Amino acid sequence: MGGINLQQGEQMDSVERMNKLIARFVLQYNFWGYLFSSVKRIPILDPEKSGFNHIMGVAPERDGTISLYFRPDLIEKTDDKNLLIIIEHEGMHILNKHIPRLLRILANELKEHMKAPKAKIWNIASDCSSNEQANLKEVVIDGNKCLLQLPQMYNLPPKKVSEFYYLELLKKQKQNIDKYDKFMEDVKDLVDGHSKWTENTKGTSDLSSLARKIDNYTTGIIREASKTFQKERGSLPGYISDLIQEALKPPKAPYYQIIRRLIRATRFSKFKRSHTKINRKRAYLFALEEDGLPKLSPFPGRTRDFTFKIVVLIDTSGSMGPEEILEGLSGIKNIIENDRHCQTIVLEVDTVVNKEYKPKRIKDIDFKIKGRGGTTLGAGIDRARELNPDVCLAFTDGFTENINAYPRKKFPKKMIWVITPRGSVESLNRTGFIVRLD
Repeated sequence: MGGINLQQGEQMDSVERMNKLIARFVLQYNFWGYLFSSVKRIPILDPEKSGFNHIMGVAPERDGTISLYFRPDLIEKTDDKNLLIIIEHEGMHILNKHIPRLLRILANELKEHMKAPKAKIWNIASDCSSNEQANLKEVVIDGNKCLLQLPQMYNLPPKKVSEFYYLELLKKQKQNIDKYDKFMEDVKDLVDGHSKWTENTKGTSDLSSLARKIDNYTTGIIREASKTFQKERGSLPGYISDLIQEALKPPKAPYYQIIRRLIRATRFSKFKRSHTKINRKRAYLFALEEDGLPKLSPFPGRTRDFTFKIVVLIDTSGSMGPEEILEGLSGIKNIIENDRHCQTIVLEVDTVVNKEYKPKRIKDIDFKIKGRGGTTLGAGIDRARELNPDVCLAFTDGFTENINAYPRKKFPKKMIWVITPRGSVESLNRTGFIVRLD
């Protein structure tokens, strides 16, 4: 599709048209105009050289921002009605935070050869979710009618979140990637294939850090667009309003930051052997022999050990509701996203320890909860102490046995109790730090 060549003046006219289109959306009180007025717009004037064949697409930048790339030659050949459909589709990727979510998937994938296929699967999942939410089915670009990706193309149910589609699509990865490649061939690559989502982040040393920056940037532009729009216009379509609330929703508690604050002194006092550090107690060995070599090696020395172990204890008794248990799982996610080098052990407890596992990546978190019986957390506390963690983070409603009566030696070094909004602290308020959720 790089065969259409406009003169430089015509291309710049199309760039101006794109800018005026965004401005017109603002004047017409269209939310997407407010959102994209805050996003940098980058024209692709030489599609063949850049390899960008699509009419437009959002993409991450290494400075933690998001840009909207577009081809002026295709903008020129597409009417405003269809441009609005494409802009809405790209805006849905921003509202759903699909880019930082992909970067976290790639950061957690240790096998390099698996990153490209997983990125493709995420591309399918994010498109299916976005188009389903906004009820977008087709678009006409440069006179070509292009169907948009929907769940039924992959035999998936409607109205599901991106992660659901992603996990389902992974089950038949090769087959679904073949379908995706055929889809891109049918639409002549005019619809965004998200190539720049990974291309623009190649060589980034810390994808998790970049994901956090883009997440914060995305939250900022969504908040600003929403605030300005509602001040001037008032109401938003329901599906957009729901996504905005979800995107702006802060974590109920910054678990990782709480843990770091509590064990900071512990981390600075822990040491490990290091073969690159000199053992100061053997400094006398530098009095060398005549041949220039010490009698004994001055290595290994010691260096500070900043790693730590966390036990996440989740009360899975019948008194804990599904949302409250999910908050415990989100606590695991928060820890893994912030520091995948710390060791996290999950215990699911009602009257006994029903399950114990060590998630290293977000996909390792097990959403199939075991338990739902009565509540006696003593067995879980005993197991946590045996594991000897730096801190135990326990999610519960507090309706359990009298934990205050247990001797101090029964507990791990530090206990943090995360209490549900309707929970009670009477049975455990003398055994550790209390974090009460709103």
